[in-house]
Parts: sequence; structure tokens; C-alpha cells
Amino acid sequence: MKNCSTLIRGTVFTMDGARRVYSDGFVAVDEDRIVGVGPADECNYASRDEIGGDGHLIFPGLVNVHSHLVQGCIRGMAEGTTFMERLFGFYYPMTGACDEERSYDSAMPPLLDMVRRGVTTTADDHFTHVHKRSIDGVLAAVRDSGMRCRMARLTLNDKDAVPDGFREDLDTGLAETERVKSAWEDDRITVTASTIGISYCEPEQLKALWQWTIDNDRQFDIHAPAIMDTKFLAQRRGWEGGSFEWLDQEGMLGPNLISAHSQNLRPGEAELIRDRGAAIALVPDMEQVLGLVSFDARQFLDNDVTCGLGLDGPVVAYGHDLWTALRSFLTAQRLGDEHRRRSSNADISWTGDEVLYGSAEQALELATIGGAKALMMDDRIGSLEAGKDADLLVIDRGGETHLSPPAALIPNLVYGNGPNTDAIRRVMIGGQTVVEDGEHVSVDRREAVQRSDRLQDTLLDEVDARRFVRMRSRYSWL
Repeated sequence: MKNCSTLIRGTVFTMDGARRVYSDGFVAVDEDRIVGVGPADECNYASRDEIGGDGHLIFPGLVNVHSHLVQGCIRGMAEGTTFMERLFGFYYPMTGACDEERSYDSAMPPLLDMVRRGVTTTADDHFTHVHKRSIDGVLAAVRDSGMRCRMARLTLNDKDAVPDGFREDLDTGLAETERVKSAWEDDRITVTASTIGISYCEPEQLKALWQWTIDNDRQFDIHAPAIMDTKFLAQRRGWEGGSFEWLDQEGMLGPNLISAHSQNLRPGEAELIRDRGAAIALVPDMEQVLGLVSFDARQFLDNDVTCGLGLDGPVVAYGHDLWTALRSFLTAQRLGDEHRRRSSNADISWTGDEVLYGSAEQALELATIGGAKALMMDDRIGSLEAGKDADLLVIDRGGETHLSPPAALIPNLVYGNGPNTDAIRRVMIGGQTVVEDGEHVSVDRREAVQRSDRLQDTLLDEVDARRFVRMRSRYSWL
């Protein structure tokens, strides 16, 4: 027998190339790496730390490919507001008022939301730089949570899209990116440069940010198309094509680019993304919450475009729950398919022979190995294979009524919005236990909630944003 740090037994969902599932299997972890995976009767490992057994499910850690963690202080406030009301009324003002300490308090609750449900890696797009060390507060919260993070520091400078005080010149943006990179990069945190979208940054400066990512072997993260792209590209840049066509013309659409949202494309743009090797961060939960019935992941998946699932910011991703995004991927896609079918005047009668597009297994792939590939990390995470980093989730199914009986285990898990937190036996990142029996091992959840509550209450008065609370509510708040 070989010794290992931790031995886990149960049903193992490897997410490897063959998508092997060992109904009675094991995962052996030694220090920070997986050293063995397979059927239980082939296990030749022993450990003093042995967990799991009958009724336990073992998954790779989930991967969230898009978020804005500093938005924790405005969680859910999108309800009842227009885009412009929230962007300029409280989004920019409240997040802009977050210094390093406040950004820590703002980011910690959504981080706990994720890691306590088995998310071990997150991407983050940070564009609040009124206080230059706001991003440091977010990264300090990330480090204390134990999660992996691909942090993109976004430089904004277009006067028509960004208010005074939030704009940066290119030299400042890149200098600060270098500072953050030097201060925070380690085995779990990487830092890159970007901007929100094409319409938030002057063209030459946008290209300079992209060039920095090429020179530093980093990922270029952009929202495309952003909400103002069509208007700005046509009126100010004389471009009548699509956002991806523009990025391609400028030489920026390539394997290091990941684009968030990416809906309502022009014909042929999905194929262009595939041909250039770029990746897509699908954000179905936000799209569905905002009623965007045109959501279409199929255009990418049927063209073999690398895709992962993201959450967006807590202002519109209310529970910050990636399991909800798994379900939303399927429901948003099917509603979008039906919308397109009815809009095309196709025969809408049911015959009983229809199989709806997508599956719970496909959704789970997007949240694990798909997300790892989208963030260019699949050599280290996303599947349970010997040699990879030991990022994994262990679920005790024994008390989960929505996962019983088990014949349709994966559909019940995905459509049931995942496991309850008290069923999370363990979350491990790099071989270290960060969550045990549903609770973070080192971060006080109740203290995080209290600090977050106090922060929002202070900010609402400080930037005169209280008028947006419960805007257009039907209730009488006494």
C-alpha cells in the first residue's frame, strides 16, 4: 500500500476525456496533487485522513469564469431599476467609494457563496479604481477564502461610457496592473489586463492592453458585444459590423481572448470565434433574470467553441450560486430555442418526438472541465486525474431528499440547484481543506455578513443612493 495525505471514497465523476464515472471509486490526494483515481477494488492507497464512502459523490471543483466580486455591496439592487439608473445611480458611485478595506468586506460574502457550494476557481473583472487599492481588497478576500482566481484589472477611459473619476490613462492602468501582478501572483492567483468592452476604451489603448496580455502570456478578458458597442462602433468609429468582426480586424481575436455574455451576434461570428480559437464565458443566470429570451449557447457549442459558465456580478447574480447557473444554462437555452422557433413562424405543434437541446451532464461539464479550458487552466484543474491539482468537492448524498432515488442523479443535482450546504462534506483546493461540513474552516461567515451589512448601510448614505433601495417596490416598508 502507498501512503497519501487524503483518501476519498464514493462515486467519482472524473470529467476526464472519457467522462469516466466510478460508481464505487476512490481519489487519492498527496499534498497538493491527485496521485490516484479509479475503481475501489484497484485502490492501493492508505491514509490517516480517509473520508467518504457509500452515498458520497466526488466532483472536480467547480469553475466560475466571470464575476465582479466588488459588487457584493450592491447585491440584488438591480431589481426594479433600469440599466442607466443602476450604472450611474449606484453602481459606479457605491463601488467607487470602496477602498481596500471596504472592497474586502464587499467581496467576501459572494466568495463564501461560491466556495461553500464547491466553486474552487473564479475569474474576476475589476474596474473600480477610484481607490487604486480597491482591487487589493478583493484579492485579499480571495486569498483568505483559499480560492483560485484569474483577476483581470480593467482600464476604462472612454468619456462617453465612463464617468469622471473612473477613467484612467493607459500608462496608469498598465503600471497598476504590473503592481498588482507583482504583489499578488502566486500558485492560486494570476493577474491580467483588459477593459470592459470595445466602447469603454479608446481603440489604440485597447490594443495596447491586449498587447500587454500577449507579451505577458496572459488571457485577455472582454465583454463583447457590450451594451453600447453597436451604437459606438457605428457612430464613432464608422464600423457597421459586429464586435467580434471588429476585434478580428484589429488582430485581437485569438486563443488568449475570452469574451463574456456574447449574445446577439451577427451571422458567421460564432464560426469566426471558433476559427480564431477564442473562448466564451456564458452567463445564463443573469441573462435569464433580465428576461433576455435570445440567449443562445448552442451557436457556440455546436461549433466546438470552448465555453464555461459565469455568474456576473452580485448586483444581477443575486445568490451568486454557480449551481443555479447550471440550471439556467438549460432553461435559458430552451426558452431561447422556443422563442426563435416561434419567431420564425415554424410549425409549433408538439409531436411527442422532440428531445430538448442540452443535458444536465453537459451543464456539469461546462462548470468543470469546460470552465477550466475557458480560463486556460485545464492542464491543472477541471477534472479528477492523477497529476492534476487536488481541487475537489465531496457531497454526502445521504440526507439529500432531492437526490433520491438516484437513477437520475445528475439531472436531479443540476435541476435541483445542487447540494445543500450542509451536504458539502469537504471542499479541497490544492489539497487543502477550505470547507468542511458546509462551513469555511477559517472565515467567520456571520462576521462577514455583519461587515457587509454595515458597509452597504454606510455607502447608501455616503453617495446618496438610498433612493434606489427597493425602487418601484409593491410593498409598504414601515
